[in-house]
Amino acid sequence: MMERVKSLFRAPRLANRRRHPRYPVSASVEILHAGAVRRDAEITDVSAGGALLIPTQDIEPGQDIEIFHPSSTMRVTAQVIANDSVGTRVCFLSEGAGTIVAVWLRGLHARPVADGQPG
Repeated sequence: MMERVKSLFRAPRLANRRRHPRYPVSASVEILHAGAVRRDAEITDVSAGGALLIPTQDIEPGQDIEIFHPSSTMRVTAQVIANDSVGTRVCFLSEGAGTIVAVWLRGLHARPVADGQPG
């Protein structure tokens, strides 16, 4: 039994589970939840599949939200995946969101975040 426990500590770290490259962006957005509740946030660490919202939102995982970027009028639906000390992690709900985000990122001249970088 003790050998099994020791082997777990020697096991290699889990591989990065992300399917899409992440891009370091920083943009002010509005979060719409439960009808008309609006919250200000910063969207960062964006990929075609999801994003990080800072600060941590008081919205339970599994809840749907809408992310609105007033400057570009971009509006994307997402689902809260997790809340932690860094922020709120969301995944985009529509396939079209990946295209919208990719175009937005190209316009911002963002570069992919290297694996192992914070965020």
